[in-house]
Amino acid sequence: MAHRLLVNVIFTGASVFGRAFTEAYKQAAKASASAAATGATKAKSTGGIPIEEAMKILDIEKEELSLEEIEKKYEYLFDVNSKEKGNSFFLQSKVYYASDTLRKELEYLQKMREAKEGKEEAL
Repeated sequence: MAHRLLVNVIFTGASVFGRAFTEAYKQAAKASASAAATGATKAKSTGGIPIEEAMKILDIEKEELSLEEIEKKYEYLFDVNSKEKGNSFFLQSKVYYASDTLRKELEYLQKMREAKEGKEEAL
């Protein structure tokens, strides 16, 4: 009797897990398909820094956001916070991820601009 109850619990658990896995897969496939349909997808930084925070870290205003400005601020802050000068690797990492986030944002905005221009030309 006990082994029948144990088998019943195992099958019930496996069936619940199977349904949950199937539903999660469907949702992921749907999200992936909708992202592919929109064309350019926004890349995420591995550091996970929001754009506003990245701009504060590098001390860049929205109006002056350019690849040259990002590079200039990155090089300065990365050098100033080097371990050789007695500063922290953590701060260097924040500076790196902030510049990475803003570079990816600029790349994303450029792709969106090109996609928009391509649609306007098609009309």
